[in-house]
Amino acid sequence: MRVRAPIRAVAALLGALLLALSLLLTACGEDEPDLIRVQLDWTPNTNHTGLYVALAEGWYDDEGIVVEVLPYSGTNGDLLVAEGVADVAFSFATVVPFSRAQGLDVVSIAAVLQKSPTEIAALEDGPIKRLRDMDGKLYAGWGLPYELPQWRTVIQADGGEGTAELVVLDTGAYDALLAGRVHAVEIFVTWEGLDWDRQGIKYRTWRHSDFGVPDRPAVLLVTSGETIDEKEDALIRFMRATLRGYEFAVEDPDEAGRLLIETAGEDAFPEPELVYASAQLLADDYYLASDGRWGSQTLSQWSGYPGWLYENGLLTDDEGDPLSSEPDWSAHFDTEIIEAARE
Repeated sequence: MRVRAPIRAVAALLGALLLALSLLLTACGEDEPDLIRVQLDWTPNTNHTGLYVALAEGWYDDEGIVVEVLPYSGTNGDLLVAEGVADVAFSFATVVPFSRAQGLDVVSIAAVLQKSPTEIAALEDGPIKRLRDMDGKLYAGWGLPYELPQWRTVIQADGGEGTAELVVLDTGAYDALLAGRVHAVEIFVTWEGLDWDRQGIKYRTWRHSDFGVPDRPAVLLVTSGETIDEKEDALIRFMRATLRGYEFAVEDPDEAGRLLIETAGEDAFPEPELVYASAQLLADDYYLASDGRWGSQTLSQWSGYPGWLYENGLLTDDEGDPLSSEPDWSAHFDTEIIEAARE
């Protein structure tokens, strides 16, 4: 018995030490921040303001999240999310339906902008006074699959035939219009429009939604179903901080603009006054849904423009064949992440 007592004491001590070590390791694991990789859709701009505000204010740190901002590389953010290269990406309602039709695992978790900031633009002193004047005329665009059908729809809605012709110039489209080489382009009124106003350029615009093309929640935050399954709690915490960032951008757009410039880098914004003007316009007209909240998405939104894409035979599968049945639009977006973040 004299031999066994010390053994029992040592065993008890070792057990206590192992328990303490286990608790310490568990605590350290709990304190380890979660990494969320965010893919940008372009160079930093005012659509990203809420993200950069939350970074500047340390709100991701408060939520135990480390955000790695992945710079735009020209690759579709939906693809990078589906392949697990990014956890979250900025995307568009003009892109996600095509991605899902081709089998990509991508789902929208927040609407950054509640309506499209893209409008058709023509110079005020040019030949285009109304949309039907574009019949037989040249417009500069990006060569995206929905461009020509949109132009045909809006021209026909104004009584024309819809015979506008496309030249693909990407961002060179704007200079081409100003130089008189094309007759119309599509601009972001929240950026190019403000820049033209600042320069005194006279132009007229038309919204697609006034001529038969449904509006849409333009810019989105997307993730994958797999990421939701594996990182749901981290995504909720990420979204809680991001939500604070965009709510701040609504309440104080000037300060939000300053934080965007400061955090993303002054080199990205050679004309800071344009940032402040854009931040104000987005806060006034684009960020908040009809319920007064940022990020909201509804089935009616998702069955509108994407439904128009389907009805026009634009959505194709991974073999290039038009979809034979209308997609389940409710599967294109998730509201549970952001609603959990609001709690």
